[in-house]
Amino acid sequence: MSSFLHGIEHLNLAADYTPVNDVVTAVIGLVGTADKGPVNELTLCISEQDDAQFGTRGTIPEALTAIRKQSSAQGNALVLVIKVKADTEEITPADIIGTVDEVGNRTGLKLFETALPRFGFEPMIYIAPRYSALSAVASELVRIANKTEAVAYIDTPDGYTFSQALESRGTSGEFARLGEGAKLLFPHFLVANPNYNPDAEEPGDKYLNIPMSAYAAGLRAKVDLEEGWHVSSSNHQIAGVEGTDVALTFALGDTTCEANLLNAAGITTAVNLFGNGIVEWGNYTAGYPGKTDTEAFECVRRTRAIMKRAIEQACIPYIDKPFIQANVDAIRNTINQYLNGLVAQGKIVAGQCYYRAESNPASELALGHLTFDIEFTPALPMQRLTFRYKIDLSNLSTIA
Repeated sequence: MSSFLHGIEHLNLAADYTPVNDVVTAVIGLVGTADKGPVNELTLCISEQDDAQFGTRGTIPEALTAIRKQSSAQGNALVLVIKVKADTEEITPADIIGTVDEVGNRTGLKLFETALPRFGFEPMIYIAPRYSALSAVASELVRIANKTEAVAYIDTPDGYTFSQALESRGTSGEFARLGEGAKLLFPHFLVANPNYNPDAEEPGDKYLNIPMSAYAAGLRAKVDLEEGWHVSSSNHQIAGVEGTDVALTFALGDTTCEANLLNAAGITTAVNLFGNGIVEWGNYTAGYPGKTDTEAFECVRRTRAIMKRAIEQACIPYIDKPFIQANVDAIRNTINQYLNGLVAQGKIVAGQCYYRAESNPASELALGHLTFDIEFTPALPMQRLTFRYKIDLSNLSTIA
């Protein structure tokens, strides 16, 4: 029985839902070599000033330069960097992959497992330019990406031809089994050499041959910041490149042009659109064409992964709370409010969270295990437009 009160009292009631914060998505995990910087430490770089600690030589400075060229007025990509060795040292796949010792000390790619507890976010894109073409490194990048439904951007080897790129996706090809956790990139970019001097006795190379992965990762982050994580990075201009090391045929209506054949094999490429510059071209992960449903689209994979992360963080306060109707309603309302917001922003077409009796048998509820069903419709990329033409002669009779 409540105590007697002749007056006014104030009671704080719990809200019927918890706001869901969007997660940080423009995050790149970069591993490689540099002439400066800490070795086998996970370092956060958010600007060119931070990037400078890794010097000017090696795959890390080269990749950071490519990423920053895609910077947006809405912000910069967050890059989690791991330097495994100096640029002058011999590098093996084992150096990139890394190890975990008996007391938990990590090196190489294993260090990315510490990102979330340290920084509150983790990479959505993993790259190892000039090393991801190595089979062992590519496999480990994909393994790490699959743990969190991120995507590993894998470069084809330097010097690959168009035919070799296609053959690599064949049943016995080098990249036949990458799967949807990878985005396979071909060819390499030609980038102006800042040290080229046409008047010198030895002018040097006019262009540098740079793997595509860092540019593609920077572009993906830029699209996240400017348009949203649900938008495909295909058909967006890539800044800072002069061309590609392999000239590809391309025409919008030609199913047999080389760019289209690459896309049909699950390879993302780059094309030079007249008046638009060089753009990324391709919507699928390397899971295509083995996997032909909507989950093969990179932007759909990212949509689901980001929704999972946001919902997971928002529902932490409900863990271990009593199993009562109010808490079930609060969880359901929390998720539905979030999904409604995504619909309003155009990030998904529709979405709904359900608590269904058939999904929650008494045997599971007795263990404290609740199941919520989330159904959503992603915003798919319009990658093929068909216009049908018909000649209508009936209007000839209108001529007087």
